[in-house]
Amino acid sequence: MNDQLEKEQKRTLAQWFAHRIVSVSTAALTIVIATTIVGFFARHHWVADIFTNLRVQQVIGLLGIGAILAIGRQWKWLVVAMVLLCVHGPWFSGALGRAISGDTEGVPGQAELVVMTANVLTSNGQHDAVLKQIESANADVFAILELGTPLQQRLEKEIATAYPHRVTIPQDGGNFGIGLYSRYPMSNVESFSTNEESIPSISATVESDSTSWRVIATHPLPPIGASGFHSRNEHLQILADRVAEFRRVASNTPVIVMGDFNLTPWSPLFIDFESSSGLKLAGGDNQIVPTWYTQPMFPFGLVLDHVFISDDLRCVGREIGRDIGSDHRAVVVAISGEENE
Repeated sequence: MNDQLEKEQKRTLAQWFAHRIVSVSTAALTIVIATTIVGFFARHHWVADIFTNLRVQQVIGLLGIGAILAIGRQWKWLVVAMVLLCVHGPWFSGALGRAISGDTEGVPGQAELVVMTANVLTSNGQHDAVLKQIESANADVFAILELGTPLQQRLEKEIATAYPHRVTIPQDGGNFGIGLYSRYPMSNVESFSTNEESIPSISATVESDSTSWRVIATHPLPPIGASGFHSRNEHLQILADRVAEFRRVASNTPVIVMGDFNLTPWSPLFIDFESSSGLKLAGGDNQIVPTWYTQPMFPFGLVLDHVFISDDLRCVGREIGRDIGSDHRAVVVAISGEENE
C-alpha cells in the first residue's frame, strides 16, 4: 500500500513538474511573440532595434521552447513557435548552409588585400595580446578602435617598420580613439566627424604598386537609449551618403569600410546602410559567429564588427580573431577584385 502511494506521489510530482515546464515555455513563447512583433518597428525605436539585434538568441530560445512543446504535445503553441521560426530563420539560412556543408572561412593567400578591424577596449592593458593578433592577422591595413595613448605608443615602437603609414587619434578619456595602419602608402587622408564632434572616423586612399583602395574606419555610438539610437543611425546615414558620393565621383576606386558598427546584420537598419552606401558585407549577411561578448558562451554574443566592400570587390576569406582582453574580437577579411574571380 505504501509503495503504491509512493508511486502515485511520484507520478503526481512528475505531472506537476511537466505542467510547470510547459507553462513556463508557453510564457516564454509569449514573450518571443511580443519581441518579434516589436522588432518590426526597429527603424523607429531603440528597444525594437535591440530585439532585432537579438534575433539569434530568439531563434535559440524558440528551438528549445519548440522541443518542450512537442514533448508536451502542445500542438497549437508549437505551431506558433514554428511560425516565429519562419519569421527569424531566413536571416540565417546562408550561415546554416555553410555549417551543414562544413564550409568554413579562412584567409587564403590569393587575396590582393587583407584588412582587419579590432576594437581593443580603451581600458584593456593586454597590449601583448593585441600585438600578437596584429602579427597573426598579417593584414596589409588594419583599424584599431578605442585606441588609447599607451597602446598607440607601444604600436609606434614595435610595428613602425612593418606599418610605416598610419593615422592615429587616441583618446584616453573615452572609447572613441581610432587609428588606421598600413603597409602601403596612404594619400588623401582625412579625419572627420559625422554627427558627433568627439567621435572621429578616418578615411584614406591606400596605394599598392598596381591598385588603390579607399579605406574608411569608423565607430558610432552604441544604440542605448533614444539619443544613442538616433546618433548611431545618423552617423551611419551620413557615412553612407559620404561613401555614395565618393563612388559617384571616383567610381574606379574600390571602397572598404570597417569598424565596430554597434549594429548586427539582423536589423533592418543594417540593410538600410548597405542600400544607401552601395556597399555589401564582406562574406555575406549570414554571419552568426559573435564579435562582441563572445564569453562566457555563444548565445550572449552579438555580431557588431564588420567589413563592408564595394561591388567591384569580393571577399575570399574571413575569420574572427582570438581573445585579446577586449569585449570584442577582431575581424580579418581577405579581399580581391571581381575581375580575378
